[in-house]
Amino acid sequence: MTFRETLRRHLRAIQERDLEALADTLAEDSLVLIMADGKLARSAAEFLEAHRGWFAMQGWTLQASEVEVFESADLGVAVLRLDYREPPATHSRSYLTLVFQNRNGRWVMVQDQNTPIR
Repeated sequence: MTFRETLRRHLRAIQERDLEALADTLAEDSLVLIMADGKLARSAAEFLEAHRGWFAMQGWTLQASEVEVFESADLGVAVLRLDYREPPATHSRSYLTLVFQNRNGRWVMVQDQNTPIR
C-alpha cells in the first residue's frame, strides 16, 4: 500500500468510526498524538482509547481537505484542514498534520497534531 493509499484508509477509518481499520494504520510501538486541547499521548493504545470515546458519540461529521502533502521514500506528511461539526451547535476548524513513516514497506502513522484555527 502506498503512502497516499494509507492516508486515505486512515481518514476513511475516522469518518466511518472504524477503530480496527484505524489501528491498522498506526505504528505499533510508539507514536505522538497532540490533541487540539494540548493533551499528549505517546502510544497506539492511548491514541485508540482517545478515539474510542469519540467514535461512540453520535451525529458528528468531519470533512478534511488537503492543504499540502509531502512524500519521500521513507516519510509522508499531510497537512489537512478539518471542518468538524457536532450537533446541535459545535462547529470547529483546525489544521491536522499527519506524519507517516515507511517501515519495511508498510506505511504507518507516527505523529498526529491537531491545531485549532482561531
